[in-house]
Amino acid sequence: MEWIILFLINWIVFLLLVDWKGLKINIWSGLFATIMAIFIDYFNSIQGRYIINRPIIDIMGSSLFFLLGPVFVIGTLLAQYHPKKRLMVVANTFVLFTIYSIVELILVNRGAVEYLGWGFIDSLVINLGVMSTLSWFSIVVLNKWSVEK
Repeated sequence: MEWIILFLINWIVFLLLVDWKGLKINIWSGLFATIMAIFIDYFNSIQGRYIINRPIIDIMGSSLFFLLGPVFVIGTLLAQYHPKKRLMVVANTFVLFTIYSIVELILVNRGAVEYLGWGFIDSLVINLGVMSTLSWFSIVVLNKWSVEK
């Protein structure tokens, strides 16, 4: 049930905040985030580091509702609202990293995610790396700083 609630909350936020005109570019960041999450969850689940409980629809060790909920939404909105000032890029990355990590901690406390050979510190390292990679993707691949004036 956690996965469906999380999915619905994220899509409400997405529908309220999305820029439909910029979606054709920003959606690539959401798709990239989803692909990264699939690989991370797949390899960590087969290594026995953590498991996703009650995923409803399992996609390679992850929940479809998680992938299309917070992962896709945060990835897409990160690109849409990507700041131009370097200091703000760092602040934005840390804010999204914090929000994402809090959501993960809630899922762990609810029993939807179970750490086996893993700890929350491991997740923090991965989450910071992912948010930094998404920020890089937005700047370099989507060319956000030179396209938007």
